[in-house]
Amino acid sequence: MDSFNIITCILNIVHNHTRGLDQAANTHNRLHAMGEPFEAYIKDAFSGAMGSSDAEKKRKYNETFSYGGNTHNPPDAILKNGAAIEIKKVESIGSIPLNSSYPKSKLYRTDPRISSHCRTIEGGTWESKDIIYAIGCVKKDGSNNLNSLALIYGSIYCADKECYERLFNTVKQKIGEAPLSFTETNELAHINSVDPLGITYFRARGMWGISHPFNVFDYIHHYNSNSQFELMAIIPLDIFNSFNNKDILIRESQENPHLKISDSQVTDPNNTANMINIKLITYVV
Repeated sequence: MDSFNIITCILNIVHNHTRGLDQAANTHNRLHAMGEPFEAYIKDAFSGAMGSSDAEKKRKYNETFSYGGNTHNPPDAILKNGAAIEIKKVESIGSIPLNSSYPKSKLYRTDPRISSHCRTIEGGTWESKDIIYAIGCVKKDGSNNLNSLALIYGSIYCADKECYERLFNTVKQKIGEAPLSFTETNELAHINSVDPLGITYFRARGMWGISHPFNVFDYIHHYNSNSQFELMAIIPLDIFNSFNNKDILIRESQENPHLKISDSQVTDPNNTANMINIKLITYVV
């Protein structure tokens, strides 16, 4: 498997001791401005561009990613012939707003929310991709420092898409049974002629959220709120074993007392009676 993967990201973060996030520039959207520096940090970590000049970053991004993302469609990036990356920035270890996109165990080319440019990468031959959630916490202390990072594969974090689509479609159907004037929409509902003049419409959207991985997986790793920085990565064992750079990470863990790798199991998000074998990787300083 290609060398640009989650292990590349972990190694680059371990070797880079700067946790400060650069301030975003040239944006008028406060939420986007908050997320952009963290998104750049994650893309730099996956591509080995930490500390590089702007020109060098562009070159490394081009080598690493087949899709660079945009502000309107998921995902935030896709590694060449590798996993998709969904980047989320939060200010506490609580819930994570996903807005109108339900949790994803995988990214599917048929997903109507992705752009046509994303759909046609790599010759448009891909059907689905693993997805990695990169969830960083930057606390409200004015430092703009990254305090924690969770790197989690969607396949062990989220149920299959049918679980979420079934709920969405059920609610949409129930709303559609009401004696109202509707316009066809991908949202839950677009209701016309709400007022007597018939000039007001109402849009109903599904807004999704999910618990933070530090809470979801606290049965295999306890988050240390007193640490300066804490990274937790959970990788399905079969995926970990497929990486050609896993031995580099193992050697690093033998030399660095802050980096730990262990075998464990997590609950299958589609069947709680099953367990999934994983590699748990932590880096705490």
